[in-house]
Amino acid sequence: MPNRVLQRLSLVLAIVMLSVWGVILIVDPHLIAGYFSVEPVNQAFAGMMGAALLGLAFISLAGVTRWLETPRALGVAMAILVVETAYLMLGSGDMLVTLPTTISLVTAAAVAFFLLV
Repeated sequence: MPNRVLQRLSLVLAIVMLSVWGVILIVDPHLIAGYFSVEPVNQAFAGMMGAALLGLAFISLAGVTRWLETPRALGVAMAILVVETAYLMLGSGDMLVTLPTTISLVTAAAVAFFLLV
C-alpha cells in the first residue's frame, strides 16, 4: 500500500514539474536560461521545448486519470505543439518560415486533427 501512495505522489510531481517547466519555457525562458546555459536564449527552441513538455504532461495526466483515451491525449498534445509553432512562426516571428518547418506544421496539424476526430 505505501508503494502505491509513493507511486501516485511521484506521478503528480512529474506532471506538475513538466507543466511548470513547460509554461516557463513558453512564457519567459529568460527567467530560467541562466540555470542551463551561458548562451543567448533561442526563443524558437525554448518555445518548442515548452510545448513538448506541456504535451507530455497532458498525455501523462490523461493516462493516469483515464479521463481521456491515449490517442486523443496525443492529439491534444500535438495541437499544443501546432499552436505554439504557429505562434512562433506567424505571430512572434522567432521561428523561420521555411519548407521543412511549414511541412512539419501542416503534418502536425493533420495528425492532431485525425487523432481528435
